[in-house]
Amino acid sequence: MLLAERDDLARRLEDARRDPLTGLPTRAAFTATAERLLATAAAPAVLMLDLVDFKAVNDPHGHEVGDAVLTATGRRLADWAGPGAVVSRLGGDEFAAVLDTDPASLPARIADLRSLLEQPVDHHGTTVAVDASIGSATPAGHLNRSLPALLHAADLAMYADKGRGRRGRRQHTPTTA
Repeated sequence: MLLAERDDLARRLEDARRDPLTGLPTRAAFTATAERLLATAAAPAVLMLDLVDFKAVNDPHGHEVGDAVLTATGRRLADWAGPGAVVSRLGGDEFAAVLDTDPASLPARIADLRSLLEQPVDHHGTTVAVDASIGSATPAGHLNRSLPALLHAADLAMYADKGRGRRGRRQHTPTTA
């Protein structure tokens, strides 16, 4: 194999591990990195978020504006999470993150994230309001500390957040028998 062919193959493999719209890792790339982070982080937290009423962006404004909102959301989440975290667009308007953070500061950090995500997105003169439902989970109190279990717990908290309206945010706390 020629050097140029090898470099081209390496570039295409890297491209396949990135969401073409946001540049964030795909679900498969996210999973591998997130599992390593969960195993090594002192205080890992898993977040799930999705955009509130994203259909109301795409339908009246078009997919180009919707794509700008998704791109801005991915960038804002990645900037908020920081360089040691892993962030992914799982599909559609759903995002996930795994980060190492002080559990006591997690509620304030999530409030900061919500403020970032609520900033309007401007795309070629069209400005749209953005809001997200956010759920989080930490390994504390979970018998199953696997990535799928924590993503599920964060997903449940995110759906509970949807039911609380714009300002609600819940962290999943398991019930024990």
